[in-house]
Amino acid sequence: MQHPKLKERQIEIFRTIMATNSMTAAARHLGVSQPNLSIAIKRLEDQLGIALFARISGRLVPTQEAELIFAEVERVNQQSEMLSELIYSIARGDASTFRFGSTPSLGVRLIPKALRRLQLEGTAGTYYSDSLSQRDVRDYLLFGQGACVATIAEVNDPVIETTKVASAGLVCVVPKDHRLAGKKTVTPLDIAHEPLISFGATTTHGLFIDETYRRWGVSRETAVYVHFVEAALSFVSEGIGITILDAFSAINCEAFGLVAIPVENSVSVSAYVHICQLRPRQKGVDSLIDALRDIANASIKNDAAQ
Repeated sequence: MQHPKLKERQIEIFRTIMATNSMTAAARHLGVSQPNLSIAIKRLEDQLGIALFARISGRLVPTQEAELIFAEVERVNQQSEMLSELIYSIARGDASTFRFGSTPSLGVRLIPKALRRLQLEGTAGTYYSDSLSQRDVRDYLLFGQGACVATIAEVNDPVIETTKVASAGLVCVVPKDHRLAGKKTVTPLDIAHEPLISFGATTTHGLFIDETYRRWGVSRETAVYVHFVEAALSFVSEGIGITILDAFSAINCEAFGLVAIPVENSVSVSAYVHICQLRPRQKGVDSLIDALRDIANASIKNDAAQ
């Protein structure tokens, strides 16, 4: 049975209430009476078959379902704004704009270096570098929000073309004064008693790390869970613990007082650039691939030699 499509006004009302945390403030912002706003939310709740808000000690409190819906509404709204800006850019005749995305693993180190090279080459006049979560990559490409996406995860879609840029293993990142800092390699057994800053089991990094641990016959014990590599590196810098990342994320980490040690017998992690085959291939895509490939290979080779 197909559900009736939600109206834009319903989503606007819900989003405004979530943003203001008040029926009164939301009604004032939307230019409607509070009773009419309450009726609209009740109709939305009836349509969805769930409660969105509750009154607790006189306060309007969103339910867990409302929080999850709001997160998705904000994600789609952000994508809509990105698309709108891209349309205006085209309308202005700004043909020298190159927009691309990346997930955090490559966005921390490789993308800034590649963007610097693109600037020197004069690939475009204006650049938009979007940071994406893995789940947003497919829509970003299919809806033409950017020319390509660089990530360490594959995208299984028949209209998405994937180019492998480079491959590397996992590394253990520790402070430069850590007891392990002088080792050439480490194993999961070596760090078994260290506080590990790591990722959920279903994330891209979590899957790579757990597979490596299985090769050594041990289970991963995580002390601090994070979502992004930037957080993992920051926490290591603060001496909270150590972390395991793909080698791309840890390039030049010694500049921040950290040391990246290769993990023995780790899985191989590849860096990819994805494009949508349904759209014309921009010149900047191939320039970005070349820059990422050269920088990744040179940086990893240099780090291994140190």
